[in-house]
Amino acid sequence: MSQIASFYLINNNMRQELSDGDCSGDVYMAIWDYCESELDIDVRFPAPQTEETLDCALMEGKLASDLLEALQNQNLPKLAAEIAPDWNLPVEAVKSGLETLCSHLELVQEDTALLYEMT
Repeated sequence: MSQIASFYLINNNMRQELSDGDCSGDVYMAIWDYCESELDIDVRFPAPQTEETLDCALMEGKLASDLLEALQNQNLPKLAAEIAPDWNLPVEAVKSGLETLCSHLELVQEDTALLYEMT
C-alpha cells in the first residue's frame, strides 16, 4: 500500500497545500534518494519530521534554487527512466513526480519554502 505524499508552500508559518502530482510517497522517496546520492543535495536534513510523518523534505532559499537548477539541467524523461528501475516504479510516475517537484520549486521565493511530507 502506497503512502500519502503531500506538498505545502510555507509562508509566515501558513501552509498552502499543493498537488502531489498523483504520485505515491514511494516516487518521492526515490527522487529524494537520487537528489542525495547523485546530486549531493540533502533535502531531508533541515526537515521537521513528526511522529506521524514517515518521510519529509524541506526546500527553502538556496537549497530550493540549487535543486531546481540541478533538475532543470536534466532530461526528465531520461532521468525518470534511470531512477524508476532501482525502486521498481513505473517510469511515467517518476517523470510525473519530477515534473511536479520542479513546478513546486518554481514557487519558492525568499520568504517561502516547500515542505514535503509522507504520512
